[in-house]
Amino acid sequence: MSKIKRITPTDFRGQFMSEMSTDFAILRTPVQIHDIGKTSGFIKVPTPLHRPEFNFIVHITRGSAKQQVDANLVSIKQDEILFVKQGNVTSLKEVSPDAAGYMILFEDQTLNQLLSKQELIKLFSANTVIHLPEESSTWLTSLFELLSIEIYYPNPNLGICYSLLQAGLQKIFTSSQELNKSINRSAEITFNFKELVYRYYLQHKSILFYAGELSVSENYLHRCVKETIGESPKEWINKVSILQSQLLLQDLTKSISEIAFELNYGDPSYFGRLFKKITGVTPSEYRITFMQDLSE
Repeated sequence: MSKIKRITPTDFRGQFMSEMSTDFAILRTPVQIHDIGKTSGFIKVPTPLHRPEFNFIVHITRGSAKQQVDANLVSIKQDEILFVKQGNVTSLKEVSPDAAGYMILFEDQTLNQLLSKQELIKLFSANTVIHLPEESSTWLTSLFELLSIEIYYPNPNLGICYSLLQAGLQKIFTSSQELNKSINRSAEITFNFKELVYRYYLQHKSILFYAGELSVSENYLHRCVKETIGESPKEWINKVSILQSQLLLQDLTKSISEIAFELNYGDPSYFGRLFKKITGVTPSEYRITFMQDLSE
């Protein structure tokens, strides 16, 4: 069975920024930062869907961008922050010519060290895009400039980098009314459910499995997930599976039937119907569009 390859920061540059000048250093630190104004012109947009093995923040200070995160197309404008969690399927769709700001990449381990479980749940249970007051956005820009200076030193002090990132995250929390709301039990259950689905969607598609892992009843899990994200657990499991299947469909050596079986769909026809219901196109149509984008 194929394992869906996750994209590292180096992979991203190699696959989507091949024309980028060699003057730009390739960072290998657990925290990375890139100036959007300097790098966005080198990215071939739209990028193919990919699954990053890192979390990232996009902070826009001028202009705009559009990013697909799982099945949602989100717009990011001035003084807004986008959070994308490791495990999401994502694609950069548009970047305005005047876009400015920073993109910060960091590993799950780093995130878990800097934020409490409650803060993580708040962060990833909120809307994907968070609007900041202008003064908070300006404050963050100054902080990210310092982070960029430190990281690009020949021997960066990672302790300083972590402290700056933690200060930035805390500023985002204190500046957002939505992130200051208390977390209820439904949001916590839903957060844990989504994490489990990203880990086990290949092997397990039954609600019973996830309810068992969370030590709750199927009815209670259904109520929590529906209340929090407006979808049933089954709808979310199917959505994650189909979104991940788009990555497998980029491997043109495999037939659609083979991919359906690899995803544990016993009936390729059912897989095709589900794919069209969720994405709006058939697997074959998705492949044609992907091949056309490659040839451009």
